[in-house]
Amino acid sequence: MAHIERVNRILTACERALNYVACLMMFLIMIIVVIDVVLRYFFNSPLGWSYELISLYLMVGLFFFSLSDTLNANGHIAVDLLLHRMSDRLRHAADAVGYGCASLVFAGIVYMAIVRTIVSYTGDEVIAGNIAWPTWLANLLVAIGSGVMLLRMVFRFAGHLLSWAAGRSIIALPPVSGSGEAH
Repeated sequence: MAHIERVNRILTACERALNYVACLMMFLIMIIVVIDVVLRYFFNSPLGWSYELISLYLMVGLFFFSLSDTLNANGHIAVDLLLHRMSDRLRHAADAVGYGCASLVFAGIVYMAIVRTIVSYTGDEVIAGNIAWPTWLANLLVAIGSGVMLLRMVFRFAGHLLSWAAGRSIIALPPVSGSGEAH
C-alpha cells in the first residue's frame, strides 16, 4: 500500500507541474491575444506570429498538459448510469477493463507522438510562414502530456485490478453522480 501511495504522489506531482505549465500557457494566450487585438485595431499593426504560436504550441500544450491532472481530479466526463447498481468489486473490475483499454489507445498515441517528434526533428520540419516554427516541439508536447496521461491510466488500471483481486479498495473508486460523493 505504501508503494502505491508513493507512486501516486510522484505521479500527482508530475501532473501538477504540467498543469502549472498549462496555466502559464493559458495566461500567455490571453496576453498575446490582447496585445494582438490592441495592435491590430488601434495601430493597424497586428502580431504576425501570434496565430501560429498559439495554435501550434500553446493550445496543444494547454490541452495535453492538463489531461492527466483532470483525470486525477475525476474531472473528465463519465457515464455512470449503472454504477449505482454495481458492487464496489464489480466497479473495480469495470474500471480495470476501461483503463486497460484506454491505456492501449494512449500507448498508441504516445508511440506515434514520439515517432512524429523524431521524424520532424531529424527532418528539420517547419511550418511555412513568417517564422519557420519547428513542428517537433508541438509533437513533443503531445508526447509528454499523453505520456503522463498513460502513466495515470496504467496506475488506475493496476490499482483497480488489484482492488478487484483483493476484494477491497486499494485505490479509491471515482465518485458517482447523484450519490453525494461527486463534486
